[in-house]
Amino acid sequence: MLALPAGIVTTVKEIWTYDGSVKEAFCPQSVTLVLEHDIDISRGSMIVSLDVLPGGGTDLVANVCWMHQRPLQRGKKYFLKHTSSTVQVAVTDIEHRLNIETLEPDETPTELNLNDLGQIRIRAAKPIFYDGYSTNRLTGSFILIEQGTNATVAAGMLHTPPEVVRPENSDWVI
Repeated sequence: MLALPAGIVTTVKEIWTYDGSVKEAFCPQSVTLVLEHDIDISRGSMIVSLDVLPGGGTDLVANVCWMHQRPLQRGKKYFLKHTSSTVQVAVTDIEHRLNIETLEPDETPTELNLNDLGQIRIRAAKPIFYDGYSTNRLTGSFILIEQGTNATVAAGMLHTPPEVVRPENSDWVI
């Protein structure tokens, strides 16, 4: 198992539930994992199989549904809530807006308005680890939150990441 973002390889020693120790656990169970190594992992961290690694990075491409009266514009900063972690992001580009009548992309939008669907590029303040929405809807989805008001302004689906995280660095292994 690989703990992210720590990037440390470890094994699960025990799994505890309210009823005691179990051999395996499944979504949506609440569990406590006892790891082989003392690793600092907390809310927002991921533990993944070395056989099925997610992608990761700070430059993200996503499809969004804009849900706010104020339009989405390039350069605007938001909070991105992904799984159980939150990171500050900036919208770096609005690549296209979907024309609902023709289902053709408008390649030159300057903004997304209420109920618009579009493809955007986002730069995150710190790397996030994710799968494309088509692979895993839980790690491939997010919401955007307006800073200052905490209003949910968009729901999004991440595109498949360009590269998968690889624990090749020997510093990652205990």
